Amino acid sequence: MDDESGAWTEADDAALAYEALPGWHPAMIVDVFRTGLGFEDSVARQKVLSEGFVTPESIDVWGDFSRAQALFGTGLRISITPLWARDAPDVAYVRLVETDEHFAKSMTDAPATAHVTLVWRPEIAVVPGTSWRLHHIGEPVHPDQVPRTAIGTDPRKLGDL
Repeated sequence: MDDESGAWTEADDAALAYEALPGWHPAMIVDVFRTGLGFEDSVARQKVLSEGFVTPESIDVWGDFSRAQALFGTGLRISITPLWARDAPDVAYVRLVETDEHFAKSMTDAPATAHVTLVWRPEIAVVPGTSWRLHHIGEPVHPDQVPRTAIGTDPRKLGDL
């Protein structure tokens, strides 16, 4: 609510929409990853992010996560509307956008500066039901180039995880 008038704002609507997302939602995973980038203890940050958030196949590319930290440090917002890979529901893309708006009427109103490519990897899940792993930040990675182990699994159809 607006601190001065007490009126409900668009920011409140956005916060409510975010809070309503299920814990397995790709945007939630990206947001928790973003939060983990802020860990001051670099050893703990490296361990948590490497073991709990990224694909084992991409760990070397992530390095010390400084590139990801710099990208998120620019103030990009995380879209809560994921894009799903065609014919590959186990691959999702979360858009990182430059906007001051809380809701965009269309994707052209807030084009993506970067995409986070995620893959559903239940065999390496740290927390049951949160099987998304980040594979790449930048341009979307085609599903043929992503290390997929749950091909054809659609997390949206798994019910309450």
